[in-house]
Amino acid sequence: MAEQLARGELLPDIAPGDKVILRGVSRSVMAGQRIGILGANGQGKSTLVKTIAREMAPMAGRITEGKGLSIGYFAQQELDVLRPDDNPLQHMVRLAKEVSPQAREQELRNFLGNFRFVGDMVAQPVGTMSGGEKARLVLCMIVWQRPNLLLLDEPTNHLDLTTREALAMALNEFEGTVLLVSHDRALLRTVCDEFWLVGRGGIEPFEGDLDDYQRYLLDEAKRLREQLKTDETVAASAIASSAGGQKDLKNSAVDHTPRLNPAEQRKADAERRQKLAAATRPWRKELEQADARMHAIHAEKAALEDALTRPMSPADMATTGKRLKELADELDTLEMRWLELGELIEQAESAQ
Repeated sequence: MAEQLARGELLPDIAPGDKVILRGVSRSVMAGQRIGILGANGQGKSTLVKTIAREMAPMAGRITEGKGLSIGYFAQQELDVLRPDDNPLQHMVRLAKEVSPQAREQELRNFLGNFRFVGDMVAQPVGTMSGGEKARLVLCMIVWQRPNLLLLDEPTNHLDLTTREALAMALNEFEGTVLLVSHDRALLRTVCDEFWLVGRGGIEPFEGDLDDYQRYLLDEAKRLREQLKTDETVAASAIASSAGGQKDLKNSAVDHTPRLNPAEQRKADAERRQKLAAATRPWRKELEQADARMHAIHAEKAALEDALTRPMSPADMATTGKRLKELADELDTLEMRWLELGELIEQAESAQ
């Protein structure tokens, strides 16, 4: 039976600050699992990983850790652990003294070489490095510590295609357990053999592949659009009912203004709905455009990822990797804007 690394029991509330993101989480992580964490931006993927990594405490419930659990955690903000004036070799020497004092300098140089720090790069000050090079160094330091549970939150941001492929190979050779949050579907497809879906305030196993997940995202976007339309209708009806009730109260108390007849009332309700539609029309139009663009991006990404499975020249691979990164960044921005637009429309409806 596989060793249980960690189990979350009855975690009703997982939240950054005072805003509850996930409720009723009850999941177990077993030794050797390779889990991809899926979900739209803002649904709680990073919050979940931070809670497992002990970076955040759950608001309620408990996390039971297996004996001997050792966590390696990587997120983009973890680049702050680097010292700008020190070079990669100095970082590794300092780390080795804490983790494995018997390590020789040549052994550390060889390990850095696995992450493409070779030649003069081992002596280059970190402060002069690119974001991708810094990310590689942090990953190198994490892997050196030999954790048995590796938590990765968007590890391929700022990495070029060659480094992404090297990371995928390193993760496949890693003997421990992996929880991976990433928009890089090629990495998810290569590394993970099961998926969890974070959304609607909870976490569930995702029974399907990444193509199914793409369809899920499109269906979810459609569902939320329809929900917005339903909410608009309900809000308009509530506004009309509230306005009519207020007039009844005023008439029965001190207001003797003649009540609107049914035709006038319908006209007033229609005017309110028209004002609401006019106020939210630009946002709804942008929402539809963002949705259409996200659909196009998913289609292009799928085609490019499929192309990477076939032989191509190094130049074409570099071009394809660059384009995939551009699409991932654009998708990330669009998903955030999509959520913002939904909130703006909801606020406008509530204010009517």
